[in-house]
Amino acid sequence: MNLLQVMLQTKLDSSGLDWIRIETIQLSPSKKTLVADLRLAGEADLIRLTGTYSITPNNQIRVESLNASRQWLTEVAELALAKTGREFPLPDGMKGKLVRFLL
Repeated sequence: MNLLQVMLQTKLDSSGLDWIRIETIQLSPSKKTLVADLRLAGEADLIRLTGTYSITPNNQIRVESLNASRQWLTEVAELALAKTGREFPLPDGMKGKLVRFLL
């Protein structure tokens, strides 16, 4: 599990969304895009999320857009972002510098 995946999973878990498990996440830093496969409690198949992101001046990752492999889950993702916020802080120190370099 990569550092970004751990950070996002921790954010979901602490927001009461622990029924969402991030199986994989892939980023394209040059395009600022992401692709993630999620396992939702009670769902047999993985859900694919695609989206775009940006890095904010205050050292956070901001999710700009999200689309799910199922329309109703796109709406759920938007509700989850409304609950957790669209921005996720990058860690301080060397970890933060490394993550920012990878993004």
